Amino acid sequence: MHWPQNRFYSPIRMIIIPLMFILAFPSRSTAQLEHKLFTSNLILETKFHYGFIYAQHLELQLFNSHFPAFEFSVEQLTYGRQSWERAYNYPILGVAFLYTPLGSNPVLGSAFALMPFINFPLYKTNTFTFGFRFALGAGYLTKKFDRITNYKDIAIGSHFNFAINLMLEARYRLSEYFTLTAGISLQHFSNGSIKTPNYGLNVPLINLGLAYRPVRDNKDIGDRYFAPTEAFSTTLRNSIEFNFGIALGYKNMTSELGQNFLVYHLYENTFFQVSRKSKFGMGLDLSYDGSHKKILEMNGINKTSPVDIMRPGLNAAYELMIGKLGFIVNLGFYLSGKERSNGPMYEKFSFQYVFARNFFANVMLKVHFGRADYIGWGLGYKFDVFYGKKTIK
Repeated sequence: MHWPQNRFYSPIRMIIIPLMFILAFPSRSTAQLEHKLFTSNLILETKFHYGFIYAQHLELQLFNSHFPAFEFSVEQLTYGRQSWERAYNYPILGVAFLYTPLGSNPVLGSAFALMPFINFPLYKTNTFTFGFRFALGAGYLTKKFDRITNYKDIAIGSHFNFAINLMLEARYRLSEYFTLTAGISLQHFSNGSIKTPNYGLNVPLINLGLAYRPVRDNKDIGDRYFAPTEAFSTTLRNSIEFNFGIALGYKNMTSELGQNFLVYHLYENTFFQVSRKSKFGMGLDLSYDGSHKKILEMNGINKTSPVDIMRPGLNAAYELMIGKLGFIVNLGFYLSGKERSNGPMYEKFSFQYVFARNFFANVMLKVHFGRADYIGWGLGYKFDVFYGKKTIK
């Protein structure tokens, strides 16, 4: 096993320092502090990870190695103050800080990540919880691609990247204050092709952790203080939801095509709500990517019109609702377009937040078979069309 040489990031210190910070909190505190922590349900947790870089492209096999990762997180257990918390069986919200040396290859350097997350319980008893954690935040890699000084690092073209973590986790409550945790996860770093090259880094990991509650569980908070449904929700009619949006993307392709490009994206999603959590439907896309014209010219196709560059698409859509925030997945295929190097299929992963009545902001990642194409930022408008008779459920 290879450990990083820098003493500041030695594995012993990365474990002991967070543990000392956790244990420094007294189990009994003043009345004022205890009251505040009762309502916040604060949890402090440290994890030790061990994994490797998965070479999703042959060019990344030179980075194969095994290495540790270290995580410290601040968490809060929800108690149903919002209706979506009750719908998801009281998930854990938190922020995690992750460090990993990324192995022994000096080309990659080290990685840091700060990731807000939500941990959804899938199975839960008084002492045991099995759940799924989704984390999304910012990552910093100490090394990146450079034509002269670091030309072998074809994985990442920028220091700052998106950091995504998907984890299946088991939590066993040892006592009123301590919980043992273990899980498997996938850590991903990518800049969404804002700057190329951008193969991205995929790191499968296993982990073992210890969570600590500075103050005992508040058992006085529960569902009995809240209505089981929202006001007037039993009298609503069935509805179809229409979402219209526009997004703007940016692609730095100076290392491949010698210039930067903008991507214009129009889309529409039609949804049918099937539960308190889920919506299913279909969508339409229309995008114009300036880099496609350049690629066609390099392949000897010089006579192109804007219609040749536009790519309309048809897709299946799903939305997971978390209050005003929606996580949307689209899986589709292109109907036309001359540039076909990415294949006929595409995927979109979006976060959509309703910030005013019927208006939403959106951030979208466009993907082709697991390889990020671009990130789009945009705005949109949504409305419902009601049908059928009023019902009482």
